[in-house]
Amino acid sequence: MKTRFLFPRWCLILGIILFVFGVSAAFIVYTSSSYYNNINDINKISDVDKVIDAYLGCGPAIIIGLLLIAFSKEKIEDEQIAQLRLDSLQWAVYINYCVLVICFFLIHGIGILPVVALSVLTPIVFFIIRFRWKIYQLNQQFKKEIAS
Repeated sequence: MKTRFLFPRWCLILGIILFVFGVSAAFIVYTSSSYYNNINDINKISDVDKVIDAYLGCGPAIIIGLLLIAFSKEKIEDEQIAQLRLDSLQWAVYINYCVLVICFFLIHGIGILPVVALSVLTPIVFFIIRFRWKIYQLNQQFKKEIAS
């Protein structure tokens, strides 16, 4: 089966590196005292620019890393893996929108902005978690069949 729109297998390693770099950078930025000072004193344009720069510095690395992790080819790409990808993507969209609707009902005002920002990442994270879990289950089932 010819798979279209999947990255080569080596992109998985690149994705993991980008993701770890982005999460590390986000952790450093968000735990620094200057970030909290900027959030608390956000009444100046220059302070808003600093906060936006902090987001732009680590966000693309995280997003690109997650995309490369999620859509890199497996060692064996067959119809069953393609079906697992499709099912996982469908479940990820369902879960993301259910969580988003619940958050809209529970969170009001300016507090919804971080939820909306995180809703960009949640579908791909849910997809990766479910897809890798199904691959793990498939491998365990295969090992049991071989053992018996």
